[in-house]
Order: sequence, then C-alpha cells, then structure tokens
Amino acid sequence: MNNTILKNGLVIHSDGQKREDILIENDKISAVGDVQDVVTDIKVIDCTNRLIFPGIIDAHTHMGIPIKGGNSVDDFESGSKSALNGGVTTIIDFTVLGKNQTLWESILERHKHAEKSVIGYDLHCNITRFDKNILKEIPKIINKGITSFKVFTTYKEAGMMLTYNEIEKVARVVSDNGGILMVHAEDNNVIEKASTPLIEQNLTDPKYHAIARPAEAEKIAVENIANIAEKTDCEFYIVHLNTARGLKIAKQSNKIFVETCPQYLLLDDSIYERENGQMFVASPPLRKPSDCEALWNGVIDGSVDVIATDHCPFMLKDKPKGIPFQNIPNGMGGVETLFPVMLAQFRERKIDLSRLVQLMSTNPAKIFNLYPQKGTISVGADANIVIVNPDDILDNWTDKLVSITDWNAYSEFPAVFPEKVFNRGKLIS
Repeated sequence: MNNTILKNGLVIHSDGQKREDILIENDKISAVGDVQDVVTDIKVIDCTNRLIFPGIIDAHTHMGIPIKGGNSVDDFESGSKSALNGGVTTIIDFTVLGKNQTLWESILERHKHAEKSVIGYDLHCNITRFDKNILKEIPKIINKGITSFKVFTTYKEAGMMLTYNEIEKVARVVSDNGGILMVHAEDNNVIEKASTPLIEQNLTDPKYHAIARPAEAEKIAVENIANIAEKTDCEFYIVHLNTARGLKIAKQSNKIFVETCPQYLLLDDSIYERENGQMFVASPPLRKPSDCEALWNGVIDGSVDVIATDHCPFMLKDKPKGIPFQNIPNGMGGVETLFPVMLAQFRERKIDLSRLVQLMSTNPAKIFNLYPQKGTISVGADANIVIVNPDDILDNWTDKLVSITDWNAYSEFPAVFPEKVFNRGKLIS
C-alpha cells in the first residue's frame, strides 16, 4: 500500500480555494476534507503555507515528430520527464499520418512511440489526407475511445491541408458520432499571397515569418470554421489561437473552444529582431502586443478555454542563424515551463488561481473526456497533484530544468516550480 496524507494545504479547485487535507491511497485520491481517521502506516506531509493544484494537463504536445527534414528533439521519454518536473502529469499528443497509412495504423504506431512516457498520455488523431476511407474510419476510432481529430487549413506544400469543403465533410461525421474537431486555423491562400513575394525578393530574415503569415490568415480561417460549425453542429477546438480578431470571431460561436499558448500571451513579434530571433519561429507566428493583451483579457473573462504549449522543441544547432524563415523548423519547447511560468504570471497579474486550474487542468480534462479521472482534486480521481511554495518565485531558474534541450523561450520570465509532484500517487520530488 502507498498511503499519504497531505495536511493543511490550500487546495486550488476550479471553482474556488479551500484549506483541506487530501488522502492518497495507492494511485487514487480517496478523501478530501478534514481527514482524521485514516489507515495506519501512512506518510504525512505538512503542506502549511503551500498551494495544492491538480496535475496539469498539456493538451497540445508534439513529441518526436518529423518536421522539415528533422524531428522535434523530445521523444515521449525525455519530454514526459521534463513535463513532470514542471507539474504536467498528463499530455495529449498527436498521431502522424503516413502516406499509405490508415488512421488506425497511425494511432497504433504513435502508441508504440508513447510507451516510454513516464506520465499519463492520450492522443488526438491527425487527419492530413482526405478520402472516403478516412471518413469511414472516424466512427470506428471514436468508438474505440479517441474522440478528438485535427485538421489543417494550411501547409498545402507539405501535403497536410484540407480544403474548407473537406473539413465540412469531416465535421459532419465527427459531429454525428460525438467527437470534436481541432483546427490549425490559418488560411493558406492568405499565407501564399503574403509569403511568395517575400521569398521572391529574398526577404527571408526571421521577422518576415510573421509578415508571411499575417493575422488576416487566422481571421479568415476562424470565420470559415465558425460557418462550418453552424452548418454541421460540430464542436470545434481552435489550437494555438493568437490574434484579437480571431478570438472575437471564435467566441461568437457556442460551438468553438479556444486554446492559446504561453508564447502568444508573453512574447510579441518584435522578438524576431533579436540576434536569436530564428529560435522563436513557430506557426502561427508571434503577434502584436495588442494581441497579447486581448488574449490575456480572454484568459480573465473566460473567452479562452485552454492554455497549452504546442510543445515542439529544437536545439540551437537545429535553427542556425541566417537560415531563411521558410526553412526554419517551426516550433518551440514549453511543456516543462507551462505551469511554473504561468503560475508566476497569474500571481503577478492577480488573476484568480482557480482560472489557472480551469485553463490547464479541468477544462482540457472535460473537453477531451479525461474528467473526472483527471483535472480535479476529488474522491476517485487519479492522485496527480502538484504542491508549490507560492513565495518561491525565481528569476534565474534554468538550472531547475531537466529538459534535454539547450534553449528555452521563457528564461527572462519569473517562474514558480513545483516543490512536490505526485504522479498517480507516487511522490516524484
């Protein structure tokens, strides 16, 4: 038996805060409240002056995916270890659909890669090819427990894009079978129109990455997705939304969930002018300070539903200075710093910490059918628990990282790292 009682901590729930005890028996939470009469042979941890959170769920990661001739550097083992160090106890990653693969074959292959994960994981199913067989597979996959699918309105050059007409057909099947459709929402026509003349004129410094993928691309894509949602009654989830206009349009629909990421809350496109600007290239690109502020307002007022990372890290050597923006591997790491950096920001901005739990635990658990097993501190839930000293705010914290990467986008921001993490009832730190 692995029994632990956490005493006297301030538990942060999605609907408020309460000082209460938590009893962990094996891998589950078996009591929450004033726990007095417990079994013998139990470890007691005094959590006085500590905050206790449910384990963080990063609903958007890319472990070891192929991209522009290489791979993101974290596999499921290294990525999950660094995630756990930062308080993330569950990740939801994506399948990679091979040229001749069925959707189910891509799921089985991704499960093999994920066997090395040291934390809980789930999968979203990428649909990067359209045909009748794909449509026929969707109901079977939902019946087997994977209910979230992802499509792209761009990356035509990589053979990943679906047209809006094709997305509508996918949405009808997903909706009819109780699933949810995730969308990378940047309009490909807008991107091609903006990027082609830049490349032809050899204007390829990192700053042109943002110009080549203008905010208009998100606006048009989200408008189209909102129309499809209305016609099909399908629930949509816009991944990494990053503009004020996109947010405004998305929240006019009651069928669209909005995800944003730390990079779009904390960083703006002026960063591309830095000496290491190429390291910050990800798609969609960083936007204007006004977009960052609009997203923060969405975090506060509930317009944003989830904060996740789009974790897709690369080494310094993978993004050498001088490489044209169109050839830079897209992506940044963030799974290990998601909770520490955002917690510090929430405290600095005096945002209710229950919103943090909603955005990074409860909401993703509910949207992706992991609740109430995950995303909550309640009886019967997995004992995924994060304990922090709220006063331990660090400005220099890179030595706290266990990531295999040699660069971090958020090192200039303060962070509050977990003091202790329970992963399915096992004390990790």
